[in-house]
Amino acid sequence: MELSAATVFLSVVSLVILASLLSRRSKKKRPPGPWCLPLIGNLLHLLTSQPQAALRDLARKHGPVMSLRLGQVDAVVISSPAAAQEVLRDKDLTGPYWRMLRKLCMVELLSAHKVRQLAPVRDGETRSLMRKVGAAGRGGEPVNLGRLLCSSSISITAKATFGRLCGEELQEQYMPVVEVAVKEGGGFSAGDLFPSLWFVDVATGLTRRLWRTRRQLDAIFDKMIAECEAQEEHLLSVLLRIKDEGKLEVPISMTSIKAILFDMLTGGTETTSSAAEWIMSELMRNPDAMAKAQAEVRRTFDGKSPDDHEGLIDKLRYMKMVIKEGLRLNPVLPLLLPRLCGETCDIGGFEVAKGTKVIVNAWAMARSPEQWPDAEEFRPERFDGGTAGDLKGLQFEYLPFGSGRRMCPGDTFGLAVLELIVARLLYYFNWSLPNGMRPDELDMDMIVGSTARRKNQLHLLASPYRELPVEI
Repeated sequence: MELSAATVFLSVVSLVILASLLSRRSKKKRPPGPWCLPLIGNLLHLLTSQPQAALRDLARKHGPVMSLRLGQVDAVVISSPAAAQEVLRDKDLTGPYWRMLRKLCMVELLSAHKVRQLAPVRDGETRSLMRKVGAAGRGGEPVNLGRLLCSSSISITAKATFGRLCGEELQEQYMPVVEVAVKEGGGFSAGDLFPSLWFVDVATGLTRRLWRTRRQLDAIFDKMIAECEAQEEHLLSVLLRIKDEGKLEVPISMTSIKAILFDMLTGGTETTSSAAEWIMSELMRNPDAMAKAQAEVRRTFDGKSPDDHEGLIDKLRYMKMVIKEGLRLNPVLPLLLPRLCGETCDIGGFEVAKGTKVIVNAWAMARSPEQWPDAEEFRPERFDGGTAGDLKGLQFEYLPFGSGRRMCPGDTFGLAVLELIVARLLYYFNWSLPNGMRPDELDMDMIVGSTARRKNQLHLLASPYRELPVEI
């Protein structure tokens, strides 16, 4: 019996459709995402000073693993702890050079032992900060606490990095250069979003400014390296000693040393000062928490020498909860440093292609009502007891320092600085808002660039509670 042409045609079409459906079912889907426009993709969704909030709102519609098109760049945004764990821990790739640098930082530069050795730097510079606050507030004038915190963080990081080489004159030379590098290098340029339009960065002068900044930093670092005293144990001397010993799996070059120095300076300044400013802002908006934290600090520090302050920090249980809650509501890196997908992989049941930029929205997870009761409220007591508030990246809904192999290597040092600054600010001064402002009137507007900082620096009235510490 012969088959008609129509029967054969229908059979072939049916087989093709069935094969297509089976093939489609076998392939993993790309993550869902919002509508996008030709050429610019989803950039219109991110025209805001708070991209982390815009991405949180989009994720509520499209899911915790969401695809975006940023100009010519494919990106995936992660907004759930489970997906963050996949990205930051389970599928994080390393290489020999990266492993060498990580080991260098964790063992030689920023180990717990090294952080303890740098205690005199933290003590001396935070004493200086207290005296500057006292001088600025003399006569009842509002103190620009944000500016003073930034200056103090710069001094602490610089002296930990360069030791006695880094006087005020040198700080005045290199900090404007570092600020330009952070400003110009932070965020996304036209060349980042549209790689084929690299010449736009040249035409706008960005490339020229970045190269000029690099030459200036090179000159400063060359001067520091030439004058470095081997017997003084600061971070630069450690790096030079390790380079000269030549025992690393991958040899370290002078260019690598300069890159590490730059990362130390930028990573340890704005992050710590912004965190302290946010914490003080939250305390000013929550007078009950301020009173409780100050009472604890003063009960612990009264009658003790300033030399003993850092050794008493572990007794400040409530203050530590305040710091954890401040870091939850206002993480300094609301969007963790982007990862680049090294090979096509599965995240949350979706296929993420090689070359995709992966962004973890730590801010969204830290304010998720699914993870935190009363997520928008400042409640330090939520960290009382249990394992809540782990700062080592083991709880993926709470990532103030990131997680996995690429979490912040300076977390121990940064936290030690932050705790001492906050403790001494609470101990030495009584704080109030200027011009009769009520706590709920204090603005909390945020600007997100390389870090999340207050849009308007914090100005407060400071009256001394105890005699300010003398210089050491």
